[in-house]
Amino acid sequence: MKSHYALLLCCALNMGCTFYCDELSAPVPVTDTKNLPSLAAEFITTNSGDNSSENIARLVRTAEAVEWHYLANNSSELWTKTSKDLWFYHKVFHTDRQVIEYSPVDINVLGMHQQWQYFAINPDILQALTHSKPSANFQGWLAIIYSGEKSGTHYEVLWLPQLSLAARISATQGNQRTITEIRTLQVNQQAPFTFSDITQYRTIEYTDLGDMERDPFVMKIQRELLEQHGH
Repeated sequence: MKSHYALLLCCALNMGCTFYCDELSAPVPVTDTKNLPSLAAEFITTNSGDNSSENIARLVRTAEAVEWHYLANNSSELWTKTSKDLWFYHKVFHTDRQVIEYSPVDINVLGMHQQWQYFAINPDILQALTHSKPSANFQGWLAIIYSGEKSGTHYEVLWLPQLSLAARISATQGNQRTITEIRTLQVNQQAPFTFSDITQYRTIEYTDLGDMERDPFVMKIQRELLEQHGH
């Protein structure tokens, strides 16, 4: 299962939205993804309400790769760029030491959104939010507070424009509230964690899955494949 940070803002929401803003409000600016600093961040997600829970996810980002590592089920989503500016997607199952690899062609055929560009934040939701509160500071970085409502959920995001990263996301719907926030952040410096080493894992190409229906691992993870979720 994805961390709620990725799930919350990677889901496609197509309904209209109502904004909470003043006359000086402005939408989140479009991200320039080609000139972003490398970073490593650990996020904690807390769900309050009827089903309270807590999950941790780690993000590692460079110009050539982006990885989300979900500690709850020890899986990763890894995007890597080729020399021709094409991107591969890897669904990594660390406990099983297995990788499902999607080529740029597979990504196009499946209609996958290249979420690496937005670092797990759906631009549709982000653009629905407006600057409604004074700017703040987060660990020395400029932070802007955006808020808005979409599909019955009220969002408040503490956005770091210099990093193109959300430091805190609050989503409230009824009596359910989910908060995802950065617990540790390292920018352009050595971090206590980095990209997962998957060189010794078995790699299965997506196009080969059809011939592996009886493979124990493939049978085990079928429900987690992208085409089953409409990623």
